[in-house]
Amino acid sequence: MKKLFYLLTIPVLVLSCTKGFEKLNTDPTQFTQGSPEAVMQTAFKTTGTMMATINAGPPVGKYWDVSNWINPGARYNMGDAGEWQQGYVNILQNLTQITNDYGDDTAFTNRVQIARIWKAYIYSVLTGTFGPVPVSQANNPEFLANNIYDSEDSVYLNILSTLKDASAKINLNRTTDKLVYDVIYGGDLLKWKKFANTLRLKIALRCTKNLGAAANTAITEVMADEANLIGSAADAAKVPFENVNNNENPYFILYTKNPFTLQFPKLNDFMLVFLRSYKDPRLEYYFDSVKVVANRYVVTDTLSSVADDSLRIVTYPIPFYGLPKSPTLLSGWTGALAGQINPHSGVNINAYSNPSASIYTNPARPYMILTYAETLLMKAEAKQLGLGGTGTAESYYYAGIDANFAFWGIPVARRDAYKAINGIKWGTTGVGFRDYLGITNANIPDGDINKIYIQHWLNYYPDQGFDAWCLQRRTFVITPPPHTNPAYASFTFTEIPYRGTYPVNLQNVNPTGYNDALGKLKIPVGAETTNGYYPLNFMIPHTVKDWNSVTPQFDNSYIRKWYGSTIDSLKAAAISSGFTYTITTTFKP
Repeated sequence: MKKLFYLLTIPVLVLSCTKGFEKLNTDPTQFTQGSPEAVMQTAFKTTGTMMATINAGPPVGKYWDVSNWINPGARYNMGDAGEWQQGYVNILQNLTQITNDYGDDTAFTNRVQIARIWKAYIYSVLTGTFGPVPVSQANNPEFLANNIYDSEDSVYLNILSTLKDASAKINLNRTTDKLVYDVIYGGDLLKWKKFANTLRLKIALRCTKNLGAAANTAITEVMADEANLIGSAADAAKVPFENVNNNENPYFILYTKNPFTLQFPKLNDFMLVFLRSYKDPRLEYYFDSVKVVANRYVVTDTLSSVADDSLRIVTYPIPFYGLPKSPTLLSGWTGALAGQINPHSGVNINAYSNPSASIYTNPARPYMILTYAETLLMKAEAKQLGLGGTGTAESYYYAGIDANFAFWGIPVARRDAYKAINGIKWGTTGVGFRDYLGITNANIPDGDINKIYIQHWLNYYPDQGFDAWCLQRRTFVITPPPHTNPAYASFTFTEIPYRGTYPVNLQNVNPTGYNDALGKLKIPVGAETTNGYYPLNFMIPHTVKDWNSVTPQFDNSYIRKWYGSTIDSLKAAAISSGFTYTITTTFKP
């Protein structure tokens, strides 16, 4: 559709008669306001495309990068990837047009509330990325060159109050006042109400540190009305796509439709450590095995036998392998690693696993905004914090895992076996493998709330990379290895960036607002792009480790015993899967 702009007219002639004057500078062939249906569908589709592209799009792919699921080659580059322009111009400007044109018309009350709900979601992404952002003066012609950014906390309070108010104002009985064409919920007003309430729960949980009592009150209020939260997979918020030219899923466009010449995104090494540590069957659904057996990474292993008491040293290919973010060894590590065999040295890039083809080969695959599994895990977190819920935290937690496994079509037997493993089972502690350098691990810390956080992180894959980044910053429940080839030129290593950097042109087009925002963030002028560790308010305190001083040790325990601990299980797997293995030595211990 055509973008719609307000027509600003300046009268240059004084007339003695003013009857009909308002029509003189109006072009009768042009629309002066768009229908809510047309404008909102553009906003919805642009949102899905924007979020998916920032997740995965080369050369940035920043949300996949900082989520530590997939390595798209972004090197922790958190510069603006278009979300500012897309967010304010192509989404918020359209939604603001709706609230301005129809806000006072009672025939459009429900549709105006839907526009406000989506605006709240977009603002939650912008402030969760940058911190202070324009809200009160946003998309207002009076402040084009002098737009002051609202503080992070005030933006979140505005989001929470907007969602509460919009949900309350949706009138389910006014069935004539709904989006006739609604790609998100098909005109179902109750589902919009549920989305607003569930999004409010999500934002409040994100902000328990910085908003305190206000966040807790919002959580308690929402949890007291669970019937009006997302209650099934059918209630999930998602942006649909279709097998129609220029309306395909963005992952499909990026990696399947158009020629792709860059390094293909690969399974992250730390993600593999986590999935292997807890025998998580999602490895086989989230990622593809390396199809060409000759390309697979070859492991050297020591296996026993059920037939005798001898041990066998064997070599065999493994179907999955993860690309590390620490391939470049820091100067402080080289002495400790001298003489050891680096399991990633000289490895062919094709030995590393790709994301599942189901993610990027289906042009009609929807982009998930907020899922049923996430809702259940949020309810588990709220209950564990003592902030309401009719069920137990344990029941919500297990239901969240069930919903995620159902979404991926994983058999119930494999799901239940997974839930019985220590670290996944409620009330247990998880001890996981170490990463390939032995400097971090997949342990799940004591406390059941940490299990909830881990399942959030795993459930967000692959669409909700932004949410995974927010989760990491507000909990630091996982400790991925450092990136040793980061985008920050002055750093030899970095942990995940704390925030995204504003578009560079803002320094020129709105220096007053930009400098004021830096002041709110306590960032010296000129320093924003040289240091990724300026925290946002919702983050918990975190100290970056001096990774150069830790003692590493190459460790590939997490990929050994891939097919079990015996030569018999390896032989069976080789016959079943069509690969060969080699016994190099047989000996008795």
